[in-house]
Amino acid sequence: MQHLRKQCSFWTVAVALVLLLPSALSAQTGTADITGRVLDQSGGALPGVTVIARNQDSGVFRQSVTAGNGSYQFPGLMPGVYHVEAELTGFNKYQRTNLRLEVGKTVVVDITMEVGGLTEQVAVTAEAPLVDTTAKEVGGFVATRELVDLPTSNRNFTSYLAVLPGVVNGAVGGQPGGTVNFSFDGGSNNDGTRGGDQARIPIEAIQEFQLLVAQADAEYGSTGGVVNAVSKQGTNDFHGSLLMLIRNSALTEKSYFVKAGNLPKPDTKEDQYGAAIGGPIVRNKVHFFGTYEQFFLRRTTIVNIPNRPDLNDTLIFPGKIYNSFVRVDQQLNANQTWGVKWLSEYAPNLNTAQSMSAARTAEDHDQQFVGSWNSVIGSRMVNTLRVGLTREDYLDSSYAFKDAGYRQEKLLPTLNFQSFTDQQNAKGDAVGEHLYLLNDTFNWFVPNARGSHNVQAGIEISYTDVNNHVQDNLNGTFSFSNNGPFNANDPRTWPDQFSVRVPIESIFLDKNTYGAVYVQDKWQMTPRLTVSAGVRYELETIPVNERGNPAFASASDYPVDRNNVAPRTGFAYMLDDAGKSVIRGGWGVFFQRTLFNTTSPYSLNGIYSDSFTATFPANNRDPGPSNGRLPTDPMLLSYPNVNRALLNQMFPLGTLQKNVGTVRLDDPDRRNPSTHQFSLGYERQLGEVMSVSVDYLRKQLHDMLVQVDLNPGLRVNTTRTGTVNRINPNYVSSVITSQNVGWQDYDSILLAIEKRFHRGYSFRTAYTYGKSWGNIASNNAANPMQVLNELNLEKNEQPSSVDRPHNLVVSGTIDVPHTGGLRISGISRYTSGAAFTISDSSVDADRNGILTDPLPAGSYSGTGDNAITVDNKGGINGARLPDIFQLDLRLGYRFRLNSSRTIEVYGDILNSTNFVAFGGISGDRRLAEFLRPTSSGAARALQIGTRFAF
Repeated sequence: MQHLRKQCSFWTVAVALVLLLPSALSAQTGTADITGRVLDQSGGALPGVTVIARNQDSGVFRQSVTAGNGSYQFPGLMPGVYHVEAELTGFNKYQRTNLRLEVGKTVVVDITMEVGGLTEQVAVTAEAPLVDTTAKEVGGFVATRELVDLPTSNRNFTSYLAVLPGVVNGAVGGQPGGTVNFSFDGGSNNDGTRGGDQARIPIEAIQEFQLLVAQADAEYGSTGGVVNAVSKQGTNDFHGSLLMLIRNSALTEKSYFVKAGNLPKPDTKEDQYGAAIGGPIVRNKVHFFGTYEQFFLRRTTIVNIPNRPDLNDTLIFPGKIYNSFVRVDQQLNANQTWGVKWLSEYAPNLNTAQSMSAARTAEDHDQQFVGSWNSVIGSRMVNTLRVGLTREDYLDSSYAFKDAGYRQEKLLPTLNFQSFTDQQNAKGDAVGEHLYLLNDTFNWFVPNARGSHNVQAGIEISYTDVNNHVQDNLNGTFSFSNNGPFNANDPRTWPDQFSVRVPIESIFLDKNTYGAVYVQDKWQMTPRLTVSAGVRYELETIPVNERGNPAFASASDYPVDRNNVAPRTGFAYMLDDAGKSVIRGGWGVFFQRTLFNTTSPYSLNGIYSDSFTATFPANNRDPGPSNGRLPTDPMLLSYPNVNRALLNQMFPLGTLQKNVGTVRLDDPDRRNPSTHQFSLGYERQLGEVMSVSVDYLRKQLHDMLVQVDLNPGLRVNTTRTGTVNRINPNYVSSVITSQNVGWQDYDSILLAIEKRFHRGYSFRTAYTYGKSWGNIASNNAANPMQVLNELNLEKNEQPSSVDRPHNLVVSGTIDVPHTGGLRISGISRYTSGAAFTISDSSVDADRNGILTDPLPAGSYSGTGDNAITVDNKGGINGARLPDIFQLDLRLGYRFRLNSSRTIEVYGDILNSTNFVAFGGISGDRRLAEFLRPTSSGAARALQIGTRFAF
């Protein structure tokens, strides 16, 4: 009851804060700021000056009045192009046009007013500075021009994250993509179960996005990175686009293994059609914008099994993707605006199959809704109330699941051979996820307090529930120590293990209530020095049914981490009066949100359950087949059929059973992992449109979860079929819990060179050098080095799962001179290969029952076609896969019909060098795939597109 009282007290305070804040509020997420001072010609401060910032496209405006020291600020503006004007009796009217505001940035506009009359005007036109001299954050920004001009294979804006430093193979700042917080127009677009983004946001809907790799303000709670995407909005003129993109087998090279297997080229297709339009409902007041896209697909997967070429084939999967987005915004008066946004996508997909009959499909319907009400109070306060809903309906199942009436137990059993899976896929998982969000932020500009302060305070409350229907492996899985084919007269081809979910599907509900409060002060101590200081407090409650768990006094009790206080501080020092160079740095603590894939196993695989996975034999492989004898376990002797009669006798329906498979138990001391971030960097603007930056970044990950076996065993010998004797006879198999005993250190150098589009060309260079090392590969990973109760975490030290020493991305666009409209653009990427372990699963050297003991250091080579040789440093992840390179090019011609209408026809050559990115390389010496690729990345492909913009 104590934790319930504490939980209630938090929400009482949270609700009180919401009521105390002004009723109409505006968050900084997805917005930009203007700040500055108004001075006379002698440099004296001018108080009482009326300053107006007006969006040049929509007419939406904000008004402020300068303080006694001449300072003013416009926080929380929508990104776009603005007109700034200032008026004071006795002075000429000041006007500045074409001031571009980018998401997440603060633009300093200092105004000098000349003595004169208001009828006289001083007009200024100048590019917004590239360097934010007030920010400590490490990150980058991509605008709509790059999204439209650069080649892409899937028209998802997240694919362009890779053009920024700190993004390597989906990881951001040395942390997996699942730790990144995705925000779209201020609303959550996160997957609460697996992490990462939820609904795909089409390129035509995106105006720009900001990536924060590190040192985010207290407004944000992510340990990985923050992606702030901002949608396009309607203007006072009608604008939009029509697009078509065609890619099919006639325009695609044969993939490597299709050629090698002399297979026919798959009849693939990926045709995309879309439209976007926005404009006024009431000029200067009400605007709308919307998009619609549809994909017509025939996707393929290649089956390549080196020692079973008779099974090699291609599988075609037809499907359609539907995506739609709409937003409406209204300015009620000078101080009040509101808006609503809705995004939806339905997307079927084909997951990689290891054989034709083991194909697996997914159907995913994602939706997001965001509503906001914005208000300006006086000339120094801006507030927001934002509500959101994110929803996912997801079915991940075997290819034949629907035909079986959504009953996995009616399907044939899965056959898990040494190197591939055949006959059936064991997956049958349906998920319905809902996230409800309340986000509330208050901004207060405080001048004349030993400098100027931008104080931001806020609260975030969310509730997520996930309805799980799990039928995985209800059909049963027979596992073999060989690659077949089966011969009833040859004992070596018989299965040596069987697993099955019993007795019925598992149905359970995951819930997460999350709350955070924060305060942040951005203090401009001097015209050159800005200091940021803030603190964030987070609390999440995830009820887990702890039934039967001896570590908890009650089944309704569960761990709640109440110590998540996250201080942040940093500085930005402008080195010159022109605002072209800055030194920045910071330190902060960030806590990692808990994903349901961490807590769901506690509900799914407790000590007592009405649905769990049973394994026969439980703690070893039946030694018969490996030694030329028939298996002895009755479940194996029934092959190729599942002995349902015996299963029903052992696990009758309607009774609570003791889990005879792997048990997953929650730990009462489980805490949220945290990250301490340190950074120091320098950025310099070169000329009017170019900048260069370099940042050193260190992240220290503490209290990472590591899977610990509370019922470890010791194998009777070092052979793979030796019986594992467990220390606690009350449990049949492993008892896994997760403890906060892991750590990782990530060090990196981030280099960026950016040249905005000017005089017909633009380019970016993003280089990341990074090293990630720790005693666990990733959060909540297993520890293969545990022997009985000794965790041996020092032996588990390794490069992490996201460790890639070098990553270089160069992108750019050029309008070829004297051609009238010829344009060339491209993206090239080079990435170091991933680390992996060289092992031999035929031997259990430490006898801990886990067949992944690393082999000694040395050079190792595979055999057969395309085999590779690696230098192994020894230990876990001691070897490295081959490096990866890809060059995507676009050649297009843009016809300008008039000042506002264009048609572009273009061709994208994806993987133009036809580089073969080999995959499916096993580090297990026992397998035929040892250091031998079984898959390859996409081959060179041409896609032809056209886009009409108006």
